[in-house]
Amino acid sequence: MFRPRLFRSSYVLTTLAAVLALAALPSVARADLNADLRRVLADKYLAKANVGVVVARLGDKSDDTEVIFRHNGTTPLIPASNLKIVTTAAALKQLGPDFKFRTMLLMNRDGDLCLVGDGDPTLGDVELLKKVGWDVTTVFKLWAEELKRRGVAAVSNVLVDDSVFDETFLHPNWPADQEQRRYVAQVGGLNLNANCVDFYVRTTGFNETVTYTVDPPTQYLAVQNSCVTGNRSAVWLARERGKNTIILRGEANASNDVPFSITIHDPGLFAGTVLAETLEANGVRIGGSVVRDRTIRAAFEKDPVGGNAAGWTVVAALETPLASVLARANKDSMNLYAEALCKRLGFAATGEPATWASGTAVVGTFLREQCEVPEEQFTLDDGCGLSKENAISAEALVRVLAREHTGKHADVFRTSLAQSGVDGTLENRFNRTDLRGRVYGKSGYVNYVSSLTGYVQARDGRWYAFAILMNNVPFRTNNTAKEIQEKIVSAIDENASPATAAAR
Repeated sequence: MFRPRLFRSSYVLTTLAAVLALAALPSVARADLNADLRRVLADKYLAKANVGVVVARLGDKSDDTEVIFRHNGTTPLIPASNLKIVTTAAALKQLGPDFKFRTMLLMNRDGDLCLVGDGDPTLGDVELLKKVGWDVTTVFKLWAEELKRRGVAAVSNVLVDDSVFDETFLHPNWPADQEQRRYVAQVGGLNLNANCVDFYVRTTGFNETVTYTVDPPTQYLAVQNSCVTGNRSAVWLARERGKNTIILRGEANASNDVPFSITIHDPGLFAGTVLAETLEANGVRIGGSVVRDRTIRAAFEKDPVGGNAAGWTVVAALETPLASVLARANKDSMNLYAEALCKRLGFAATGEPATWASGTAVVGTFLREQCEVPEEQFTLDDGCGLSKENAISAEALVRVLAREHTGKHADVFRTSLAQSGVDGTLENRFNRTDLRGRVYGKSGYVNYVSSLTGYVQARDGRWYAFAILMNNVPFRTNNTAKEIQEKIVSAIDENASPATAAAR
């Protein structure tokens, strides 16, 4: 569970496994399972769709694994968010389960502060922090108290070093018409509140302009407000591309308690600005300005003891364990989290500001070398699956699942997935069946694509891995796709034999 712990000068938010050689394994399909699944896949809804399905019965060791059903198993298809399965598994392998993102607040002898990012996607993430009673700026408020405890009542400039990642914040192959939406948030070396601002609209007199508040409180945005109080619930938020000019218009018939969220431009300067504003509001005066300086992290890491040229020292640090990031990426399907993992892999491999190319290269190596996925079965363009330039086979996804199942950190990986009828994106799936709580998986959806990949602990007590990829399905009819996916998983369970398990 995500738990923050407070220390005097830091704030902590709290393998090579055996390889699955699927290509060498025969398909050992039960006749009734094969018939059941073929019947499900004959649904007229899938008449024009491209579908890939692989099901494997898992063992305690990799060579105990057997594929029991294949349908277009080696065909690369668009995975949507099922790609997060691969990105998070690669992060667990390459970064290790003990890895922590570390965001630092430094101060130099000239009285400047520097916020140094490590790509942590959890910083000020209100949806995550509310579970422990924190808000977007709680960490910054605690840092203000630490500065005052040290006798610092005023500082000069607030510098921002987000050089762990490059300055391409928005992926070129993400949908341009959706850039303002939370799931298309920009990705930076510093990320605050998932790089969104949350709007709370307050109605006024009929046909009068509404008032509003934003979380976090900030002047980083320029808001043009023409929204009025009226009879309809039709509030509209937009952001000018490449800017932080927000247009609030439309009509509101009631004040909202669930926020309207909109993305910001330039995550690093957003985080630095909110830090400066929070320090000011909590008794630490800012005498200068908020500026970017991407040289400080490298200089500090060469000599963190204080011998670096500017004399930077650590005031406080925020550390976030990898497991917390894996869970938010998989359970809640947070695109920003998967992209932060992808790019952080690139930085770990190269020591240079990470790009999508360097991050996906590491994930590709993981697929080839750790999971023995042939090169022709995947193409990687991002870490979360939002780009439709991604493609991967159902067999490749099952290879990843099988590797993690027999690995040293199987529990860490499996518990990062959504659990049927319990939490995450599977909270409302399988919850009226006896499969509730027995499916751990990752759902996925973009226009014309629907997918479900994961594990099921079947009635015979054994674990099964499955990957279901559906491309070219009818637009805006994902409920039917979900029903078919659930029929496939139910068929796996229904054809599992308790008698066979007992005989073993």
